[in-house]
Amino acid sequence: MGTGRVLLCSLLILSLRLGLTGGPGAWGAPVAEEELQGTPRLQLGARPRRALATPCQLWSLSLPVAELGLGYVSEETVVFRYCAGSCPRDARTQHGLTLAHLRGQGRAHGGPCCRPTRYTDVAFLDDHHRWQWLPQLSAAACSCGA
Repeated sequence: MGTGRVLLCSLLILSLRLGLTGGPGAWGAPVAEEELQGTPRLQLGARPRRALATPCQLWSLSLPVAELGLGYVSEETVVFRYCAGSCPRDARTQHGLTLAHLRGQGRAHGGPCCRPTRYTDVAFLDDHHRWQWLPQLSAAACSCGA
C-alpha cells in the first residue's frame, strides 16, 4: 500500500513538471508562444537584470517554495512568473489621456504600469506529502495600464 502511494505521488509530480495536467492555467502548462519570445529566464540563485529599460514583458524565476515568502515548508522548486519593464506614456484610454494631462500640470504623478493581466495557479507537494494549491500566484500575461 505504501509503495502504491509513493508511485502515485511520483506520477503526479512528473505530470505536473511535464505539463500533463491538462487545461489552461494548470501548473506546468506552457505559456503561449508569443509570450515566451524574448522572455528572460533566471536560474535558481541568479539575480534579475534591470528590467526598467526593457518593454513590459513576462519574466520567470525558478524558486524554492520557501523563498516565496508565504510560509510553506517544501523542498519543491516552482516557476514564478512576473511582469517587469517600462511602459510608454502615450496611453490611448480616456484615463491615460487625462492622467497625462494632469501630470503635465504637476497635479498627478506616475504613469502607465507594467502589470499582470492574467494569472496562473501553482501547485506543489509540501514536506508533509500534502498538495498545496496557490491560486493566481504567477503572472501569465503582462500589459501596460494607466
